[in-house]
Amino acid sequence: MRGGRARADVRQALLKSSHAHLYPGIPPGEWQPVAVMVDLVLSVHSGSRHQTGDRDRILDERHFQFRGLPSAGTQDDQRRSRLEDRRQRRAEAE
Repeated sequence: MRGGRARADVRQALLKSSHAHLYPGIPPGEWQPVAVMVDLVLSVHSGSRHQTGDRDRILDERHFQFRGLPSAGTQDDQRRSRLEDRRQRRAEAE
């Protein structure tokens, strides 16, 4: 696995080698800023079920490793997104 120094202020992602076949053109084992990795994944999977409005969930935790702390704003956005998902599931179940 290639390294490099992690910047504490930038969340980074690394594509796991075991899932590289799902993301042709994205080199496995290389740390990239999450924003860059999201753009790469969206370009590989353009036209798939992923929507650009849901950028926080593009990188599957089973396929990617992460390092660095997400920003406070990102954490708030993720909490809000999950809350909205729970509300939507409840509404659909009724």
